[in-house]
Formats: sequence, structure tokens, C-alpha cells
Amino acid sequence: MSDPLPSFATYLAARARFGVAGGQVRQALADLQAPAIAALSVYGLQHLWRGELPAYAVITTPETNGGWGHLMPVWFKPHERPIPIHALDSWALFATAYAHSFGPSGEARALADERFTAEHLLRATLGTNLLLPFLPSTQGRGLFLRHGMLPFLLGILWLPEPVRDGWLRLHELGAARFLAARGELLRGDIAANLAELEFSIFAAMEQAGVTSDAAVAELLAGGSELSLLYAELFGAICVGVTALARRYRREGLDQWRAWAPQEIGVGYRLDDYALADLRSLASVGG
Repeated sequence: MSDPLPSFATYLAARARFGVAGGQVRQALADLQAPAIAALSVYGLQHLWRGELPAYAVITTPETNGGWGHLMPVWFKPHERPIPIHALDSWALFATAYAHSFGPSGEARALADERFTAEHLLRATLGTNLLLPFLPSTQGRGLFLRHGMLPFLLGILWLPEPVRDGWLRLHELGAARFLAARGELLRGDIAANLAELEFSIFAAMEQAGVTSDAAVAELLAGGSELSLLYAELFGAICVGVTALARRYRREGLDQWRAWAPQEIGVGYRLDDYALADLRSLASVGG
């Protein structure tokens, strides 16, 4: 990809649009309780406290964001109870890099302008992160870029219509763009390829110190390993979401209440989860 990340000017222009307040995060978490509990089904019952999943919002700044700076707008420590969901007060870098991954086509730009809003990004991302700490064990072999794409897809499916379909189409466009450049990831040993990419991405991001506008500008200027890996994170998310959406569309994406608990209890826990779906996506070129 010739321009893996957006310009610094794009980031600056997005700061007002993608500022996040504590009240927004708390309301979104409250709204997401019901669908998250429905998806977890019996696997969530052991975690409920007063009828809810025990999670609460903690608003951070880039300097207090657990070492993730601007790079990761939501994170948590999975074994804490109740779970503090740390949410950054500015999602501009994450949002613009994510939107950039969908590509420069007129369709992508129109859909992103209309559907990829701060409200919807907040809900989809928080939906993912509300599910993740309460999912059953994958025996220590789970990968975010495969297993983590199930809660990521569910977070998108909980968006209102027609926003949901717009988001799914954006991820299809992003997947095609990413596979055109990095299609080798879905050839050969896909599990090993994605595991290596995931390790590289998070190792580069952790404690990278991207907490200031100067650091953001340096990142977006490109050329560094962190710049390339940060862009590849979003491309890989597009691929994973699209592969699973193609699979579950056969069962009805609107019917997630029927298939999600079964998948969470069985398929999600398997070491080979999503591999067949990724191979299928590669065979049609995204």
C-alpha cells in the first residue's frame, strides 16, 4: 500500500470529531450490556453481578493510557473484577488510521463520512472490549486476529441499521485492499503467519510513547516499523471481520442471538477457529 496511514493534517482535522467524553463511554457500556449478555448466554452467567457484566469506564489521556498513548483507545486487564475499561479521551489517531484502511475509493470515502462516526466507532469498539474479558478460555492459544474477530464482528452487528451494513461493506473494501498488498498472509500456514504479525504489531505498539502531537506526526510521516505495523493492524482487522461476516451471513447476521452462544461455547474455543473462513476469503480475493 503506497499510503498506509493518513496525513497529519487529516489527524488534526479529526480531533474535534473524535473527542470522547466520560458520559459517552458510560452510556455506551450501559447500552451494550444486554446484547453482550445475550451473546455470552450461559458463559456469561457466572460473571454477572446484579444482573450485569462487572465493568466500568475509566477515562484516560494519552499520557495515562497504560503505555498505549494515542495508539489504542480501549484496553483492560482481563483478570480484574470489576473490570475497568480504560477509554482514551481522543480517538482521532485510531479513527483516522482505521478509516484510512478502507481505501481511497469514492465508495469508501462516502460510507466512512456517513457511517464511520465517533458514536458508532465508540459503540463497536466498546462492544468488542465488553465481551473479550468474559469469553471462555481458548486454552492459551487464542489470537486477536482470529479469535478476537468474533467479538469484533458482534460489536459491529450491534450497530443500528443501516450503519451496520455500511460498516461491513467498509471492512470488505479494506480487506480487498489489504490482501492485494499482503495476500501471502493467507497462504501456507495462516495461523503462524497471523500469529507472527500479531506479535510484531503489539510488541511495537506497547510502550511506543506516542503521546504527543509530535510523536503522532512522526508516526504518520511513515517509514518506521511502527508506522507499517500500525497500518497492518487495521488491514488485518478488515480481513478477519470480513471472513467471519461471510461465514455467519449464511446463518443470518440478524440471527446472532441464535448462533453466537453456540460459537462462543464451541467453535471459538478451538485452535483452528476462523482458518477455513480466511482460506475461503483468500480464494475469492477478499
